[in-house]
Amino acid sequence: MTALNLLEQTIKVKKYRNSLFSSCTWVLDGGWLVDCGDVEPLLPLLDGQGVRGVLLTHGHFDHIYGLNDLLERFPEARVYCSAWAREQLLNAKLNISFYHETPFVFDYPERIVVVEDGAQVDLGDGNAVTAVATPGHTPGCITWMTDDALFTGDACIPGVRVVTNLPHGDKQLAMRSLEHIRSLAAEGRTIYPGHDVDPSVLTTNISLSSHPNRAPHGEIL
Repeated sequence: MTALNLLEQTIKVKKYRNSLFSSCTWVLDGGWLVDCGDVEPLLPLLDGQGVRGVLLTHGHFDHIYGLNDLLERFPEARVYCSAWAREQLLNAKLNISFYHETPFVFDYPERIVVVEDGAQVDLGDGNAVTAVATPGHTPGCITWMTDDALFTGDACIPGVRVVTNLPHGDKQLAMRSLEHIRSLAAEGRTIYPGHDVDPSVLTTNISLSSHPNRAPHGEIL
């Protein structure tokens, strides 16, 4: 069996800034998304490719709230995430939506694919992304890595401190994960974070616990 290769060429990535907390959905060629918020306005970015799968960075509700709508539209799509993120998908308190206006629970548990640290997900055409465990913001944060890209979710948002004072956050783990991400970025990879890099927007919208503040290049709150 031929081993899957990481993307050998620059991956084509499109960003959609969601309406909730300015979280980002990243659209990758071939029908893949990283995280999922607003669905209807995202569809034109798919260029008619449909959706094969969603790579979740973690299970907080601002990164998952569009999944039920998305999977209803694309019945073949699968959601790839850590075991902890799976628990968050199925529990409104763990994903924190319970404390906001619209509690969210994922309707399609049979379409979840749990991945471990180091696992590769086949993107087609012999290409893959690798799951890199980067816990701290949540116990199950994953950074999705290619040869030239890091989709970091909330484990690293350049210019914004990593939030660890939400339930199940861990400051020490977040520090180690941030150093790991920095080392991977130093090898020539671009960071694609989980929120639009605008600390004023984040500070305005995030109401739970303390707010993330501006920081030089990823610090810990």
